[in-house]
Amino acid sequence: MVNFSNDVWMASTASGFYPHSIGQSLRFEDGDSSRLTRTPSSAGNRKTWTWSAWVKRGNISAGQFLFQAYDGASSRRSGIKFNSNNTIAFDQGGSASSGLIDTVAVYRDVSSFYHIVVVADYSNGTAGNRAKIYVNGVLQTVTTSDDFENADGLINSTNEHSISFTSSNFFDGYMAEVHFIDGTALGPDSFGETKDGIWVPKNVSGLTYGTNGFHLDFADSSAIGNDVSGQNNDFAVSGLAATDVVLDSVTNNFATLNGVHPNASTGNFSEGNLRSYQDQSPYTDFYATFAVSSGKWYWEGRAAGSAVQQIWGFAREDALTTENGGVVSGTTGYAYFRFGSFARERANGSNANASGTLSVAAGDTIGLALNLVDNEVKFYKNGTLEHTISGVQAGTYYPFVCYQMNQNRLEQRVNFGQDSTFAGLESAGGNSDDNGIGDFAQSPISGHLAICSANLPEPSIISGEAYFNTVLYTGDGSNGLAITGVNFQPNWTWIKSRSGTAYHELHDSIRGAGKRLFSNETTAEGDVGTVSSFDSDGFTVSRNNAYDGTNQNAKTFVSWNWLAGTAVSGNTSGSGTAKAYSGSVNTEAGFSIITYKGNGTAGHTIPHHLGKTPTFIIVKDRDNASNWRVWGTGVSIAKALGLDTSNAEENSGNDNGNWNNTLPTDNVFSVGSFNSGNRTDADFIAYCFTDIEGYCKAGVYIGNANPNGPYINLNFRPAFLLIKRSDSASHWVIIDTKRSPSNEITAWLGANLANSESSLGTNNEFDILSNGFKNRNDAGADIMNQNGASYIYLAFAEQPFKYSNAR
Repeated sequence: MVNFSNDVWMASTASGFYPHSIGQSLRFEDGDSSRLTRTPSSAGNRKTWTWSAWVKRGNISAGQFLFQAYDGASSRRSGIKFNSNNTIAFDQGGSASSGLIDTVAVYRDVSSFYHIVVVADYSNGTAGNRAKIYVNGVLQTVTTSDDFENADGLINSTNEHSISFTSSNFFDGYMAEVHFIDGTALGPDSFGETKDGIWVPKNVSGLTYGTNGFHLDFADSSAIGNDVSGQNNDFAVSGLAATDVVLDSVTNNFATLNGVHPNASTGNFSEGNLRSYQDQSPYTDFYATFAVSSGKWYWEGRAAGSAVQQIWGFAREDALTTENGGVVSGTTGYAYFRFGSFARERANGSNANASGTLSVAAGDTIGLALNLVDNEVKFYKNGTLEHTISGVQAGTYYPFVCYQMNQNRLEQRVNFGQDSTFAGLESAGGNSDDNGIGDFAQSPISGHLAICSANLPEPSIISGEAYFNTVLYTGDGSNGLAITGVNFQPNWTWIKSRSGTAYHELHDSIRGAGKRLFSNETTAEGDVGTVSSFDSDGFTVSRNNAYDGTNQNAKTFVSWNWLAGTAVSGNTSGSGTAKAYSGSVNTEAGFSIITYKGNGTAGHTIPHHLGKTPTFIIVKDRDNASNWRVWGTGVSIAKALGLDTSNAEENSGNDNGNWNNTLPTDNVFSVGSFNSGNRTDADFIAYCFTDIEGYCKAGVYIGNANPNGPYINLNFRPAFLLIKRSDSASHWVIIDTKRSPSNEITAWLGANLANSESSLGTNNEFDILSNGFKNRNDAGADIMNQNGASYIYLAFAEQPFKYSNAR
């Protein structure tokens, strides 16, 4: 048995970022009716208590109890649970007046851990304070069906208590650090704290647990239900084994198979999303929750029964919209392809080893090593090298498994380093990677790492709010309202009235605070003073009766703020007369503002000072009424989008349009002779962005017109998204997590619209996740998820995935 409190194991999961490291969690499988149970010999305080746990979900959209008490005589249950609609509920139960509270937010993130705290304080004199639910340190808005005042609940009675459930609705996923405090109503700060804007676990020594209190840390796999609080309130174990204590934890989160990816809709998940199978016959791909774009990585699969077809591999990001990444022609990926008792390898849809003579038997361990340093993929069987594929293309890759047609209920078991036993089918391998992390059946290849958060590169930006921040405020109609809370002096501020129909106002420090542009209009720059200054912690707005876009009395506003900061200047280059330019740049955040003069000659090149190729560029003629021009990843370089219009991407005129049909470089972007990008002697403003791992990303996705819509991995938890359909007319959509602080995201504004804030409505639900975002829009959702439509996006992070909480 493994003692996870051993210093060797703890050292392998510790990170300098976390004040307190958690080395393991307990995996619950709902199909095994797994649970921990205890019946107190005497009642504790039935009015006042606190429950806390770190939770990572497996299966979602099913009723699942986390903690409950059951009175078999009256068939009453009281407990904390996920509802089938993915809200969190506390059912007080057990009294003559049963009560229930549910969160408004939904929780469908399977890629990371939530911290959930439920507090009962039924003697509290204030309604609404008698039962509270916190997620990641934040008090949740709840719906209340009844009041708990002075009730004696079932929890802390002498009835049976369980972690998970005792007859149905079992929890599915991982739990770590489960606490129950008998007799004290504690806040979440007793168990966690905020560091760089991220909710993290803290050392809990010193807590007083009370008569029936307990602390389950799952550190000893031979005594899973051991209470380490000092109260010796141990739990009995059912449906769980020593192999269910795994290395996955909030301070070292491991990859699993991603149940929210739409390709997984025909499959089923179990064993903490490390086992999958299908009930239907089409090709079915299951992708991991992690994506990697650099370094060396290793994971394992286990061959199932004989005469079956299985695929394990790495699929590049551009292959995720197809089936069989790396297997069918036209995709980019590398796969070990099993046909019954033999195997071959494929690269980018073609055979890499066509002999088909490699034998594979049930129970074989297939090792997969991706080397993005030397551009290789290696496949191993039971620790022996089978084949090497050279010339691996650069890009972002996802581990994936695939089922071949007509193999119903074929299972795939995987190990990304958290469980070498494949949920108890094999003896523990006990092999770690070069960082001392992981538990593999076979020794990982030298230099290759387990796919987990501790092994992800250290992000250059941890708190996204240090470089981009959304601030909400209410206008007062004055000529000097100071807006604070930005956390820096912004260089670009974009303001929109949420409750009014005023135009979007865009202000930046390069043009000068008083000079505004409208994103929804072609109008030339106006000097109206509606933003009168950029301040150390924000900006100051004034009321201009002609423009109510910044400070109309009693109207609510949103401001999006970016930090550049370093002044740059010089002369443009390329064709035609060189012109002066100036600006501000933040290379760490991948953002620059450049103002330049046009020269009317195609091939005019403008320095952007990002130090790497831009992935998103916004340009506007300041002196003349002219369309905004936008180019980004997913837009043809021969075309442009208009920020002020809903139009599809279009050729913007003669001489190869705005961008001279030339992709930007690490140093410059090009413009043609067309007036909206290069009018002779006109002043232009350009906002330029480049991808920064863990903070900023521009990209493209394809809609499917399905509530189980596209999932887009960003490798960060986004705070802001700008989305536009590029192949047909559709509005620009702006989403942020300040206006919609929890899922489902419904509040949106259109960059090309003066409209007040709208709800996305029942056809346009949208989830922000710990590592990206997911559309949940149906067939009517042209602006977000039309079938086969192409959408570009620009995203900025709240938290990098290496440290992000589930949302």
